[in-house]
Amino acid sequence: MPISRHNMNSIKQSLLAVFLFSIITLSAQHPKKDWYQRYSLNDTCMGIDLINALNTTPQPANAKPVIVAVIDGGTDILHEDLKSNIWVNLREIPGNGVDDDQNGYVDDINGWDFIGGKNGEVHYDNLELTRLLRNYKAKFGDKTSKEISKAEKPEYRKFKELEAIHKTQLQNDKASFSNISSYKKIIDAVVSEMGTSDFSLETLEAYTPEKNEAKLGKFNIIKACMSSNMTPTEFIKYIMNVYDHLNASVNFQLDLNYDPREVVGDDYLNTTIRNYGNNQVKGPDALHGTHVAGIIGAIRNNEIGINGIATMVQIMVVRVVPDGDERDKDVANAIRYAVDNGAKVINMSFGKKYSFNKAIVDEAVKYAESKDVLIIHAAGNDGKNIDEETNFPTPRYENGQTCATWIEVGASGMDQSPTDFSNYGKTTVNVFAPGLEIYSTIADNKYEWEQGTSMASPVVAGVAALIRSYYPNLTAIQVKSVIESTVIKPEAKFKKPGSKRKKTKYKKLCTSQGIVNVNAALKAASLIK
Repeated sequence: MPISRHNMNSIKQSLLAVFLFSIITLSAQHPKKDWYQRYSLNDTCMGIDLINALNTTPQPANAKPVIVAVIDGGTDILHEDLKSNIWVNLREIPGNGVDDDQNGYVDDINGWDFIGGKNGEVHYDNLELTRLLRNYKAKFGDKTSKEISKAEKPEYRKFKELEAIHKTQLQNDKASFSNISSYKKIIDAVVSEMGTSDFSLETLEAYTPEKNEAKLGKFNIIKACMSSNMTPTEFIKYIMNVYDHLNASVNFQLDLNYDPREVVGDDYLNTTIRNYGNNQVKGPDALHGTHVAGIIGAIRNNEIGINGIATMVQIMVVRVVPDGDERDKDVANAIRYAVDNGAKVINMSFGKKYSFNKAIVDEAVKYAESKDVLIIHAAGNDGKNIDEETNFPTPRYENGQTCATWIEVGASGMDQSPTDFSNYGKTTVNVFAPGLEIYSTIADNKYEWEQGTSMASPVVAGVAALIRSYYPNLTAIQVKSVIESTVIKPEAKFKKPGSKRKKTKYKKLCTSQGIVNVNAALKAASLIK
């Protein structure tokens, strides 16, 4: 969920006044856990109609499992609701330290981690903005515009532009981090005195704080919970997430002096090097990747947790996304790894505003396209028009052509409205899919509600995997066409993402003009000979 950043003048200001815009959409009253797989006008539960699809379209006799690569921040391959659907590289002998299949990756049993090395794992990394700025500073130093040659002028102007953006963002995030740190302190005082962060509103109201910080913390928690319909436990967790986000931004993502790449051990600027990393695909934070994997391929009908969308699927885990921006070299190598090891669908629930080496990613995407692999990508969560503001990676090659096997995905809600946070684009986003309040797996046998285009993308990836498993003779281009041509096209006008009051229709938000419907897609796919 996008985090609203506001400045505060004093710790005495109500926490609610500061963060209400962000938390007001969060509620203790969650929808049905599988709402996004259903389609019912009666209870405003308009998902992808998977339940009807599976009931009315029998699995063909020639159906076969499909490998879906989850290129993300790491996935818990031992999760109770995922482990039997995790891809296993049968050409490798586990733990023998030998590259048995000679693909360049030793003991890649379930996938590969391109941001780990012999000395550990990259957890935090810079934003691409920070990395680009650091390179510019190394080149131009403290030179003034008068000291720059005519040939260097365009690059110098870009340097100063990025410098100004970085400065503003860092200043804002430092101020927000200082404020949230103060509020975390008063909430920590409550948790310390109560001995737990898991308590009800009634218990909190009955509790008598000892210290002034705890008194202030109690007041703010109660007021926020009453206004947002959250429990104290949910509210505290949310604030801690805000704190973690801003801590990462200030101390790692925007820090020009921080560069963790040495951990990986590759020559980062040498784009020909592909065989680096390790096989520790979970990584230090597998929440996001595990949530994505569960949406696609959690084991169906096992009476545990949730049901994934795809019925015959193997999840290949490829880790490239740190807490920060992914690097183009890693993304390119992850795509190539997925393709070379049998993935027919790739999900990429990540994105960034700047690109360091778009050409290398383009070449990998072209490679996937040539090998009949479908790429599903999240459009981003800035509420912006990406026809105008690019969200990398992108299907548009530098030569002006577009990848024919790429689906860009925006996020919709239970009532079919586009979510306020979703990016959109009349010519760049292809479809919308449910991305609000999605319940799925997270690391260590747990489950959680998350939202974002990061969740909408694997919904579509799951649909693509289902179609490709049912009808293995269909090409990636045919599957893309089926998905886009069978969308539900709402006639109503909805609030435009990122706007205050302006309304619009789906025909102005994406090329297909609607929301994915797997029931219609499967039926259409069955008619292709």
